[in-house]
Amino acid sequence: MTEESMDKIVVTLNHDDAHSVMSALVMAAAIAATGDEVLLFIQPGGAKIVAKGELEKYQGLKGQPDPVDLFDAIQVLDGRVILCELGLPIWDMEADDLVDDVEVMMASTFLFEAEGAKMSFSY
Repeated sequence: MTEESMDKIVVTLNHDDAHSVMSALVMAAAIAATGDEVLLFIQPGGAKIVAKGELEKYQGLKGQPDPVDLFDAIQVLDGRVILCELGLPIWDMEADDLVDDVEVMMASTFLFEAEGAKMSFSY
């Protein structure tokens, strides 16, 4: 798929409960697998999931895929994982606390990144 034919799709996560996290990861990984551009935007309520070691807490959920595998697939398939910068001070985190390749940006900057998105999903 050429870059011109890719659709941009946004998945937003603002909760760290298992249902929200797994739904967002499954949807983002599925979008990335189609070849479309996925932007997974994590708002402050879900920010803890991108801290090192946090996704592992969601492993072994009955009937659910491995969240670490989903997260890795999103990144391998060129999906972007973007954390709202407000999530860092709210949870006393620093950029060094995050898993590799998570971008940190202001919500206003993200809106420019998301411009032209074909669809959006929110969890």
